[in-house]
Amino acid sequence: MNPAELNLNPLSQIDPVVMVAVAFIVIVTYVLLRRVFVLPYMHAMEAREDLFETARSQFREVDRLTVESQAACETAIAQATAQAEDLRAEAQERAAAYRSERVAEASRQASEMLETGRAKIEAERAEQMSGVRSQAVECVTAACTQLVGSVSADTVENAVDRLLERKTR
Repeated sequence: MNPAELNLNPLSQIDPVVMVAVAFIVIVTYVLLRRVFVLPYMHAMEAREDLFETARSQFREVDRLTVESQAACETAIAQATAQAEDLRAEAQERAAAYRSERVAEASRQASEMLETGRAKIEAERAEQMSGVRSQAVECVTAACTQLVGSVSADTVENAVDRLLERKTR
């Protein structure tokens, strides 16, 4: 072969049927790859992005609800604390009133018992003094009768009364 006969032009060496076949294979491969791999991948990515957006919106909603519920909880706690303080103060007032009522009642009962006791003591004392007076009058009358002879009953009673008055003071 002669070098002049050799056609070294690359364009003249390309077979148009091979070119069309390669172009057809590339187009078919592109269509198949797009249909089998790219489109499902794109759909999956879009669905994933939709899920992410839904999750973000739910997260924002949860965050908002959390802030609102914290504020509501703080308000409820403040109200409950105030009510508890009111109830505690009311209970203390009731306890103080009950205590003072009980003390007054106990004091009244103690006064009554003291007066009753004093009255009993006074009655017992009067009874004892009456017995002592009568015995003293008898003794003084007997002693005066033996020593002096006869004595008036009024004089003996007056003497015994003065003696008992001095002794009981």
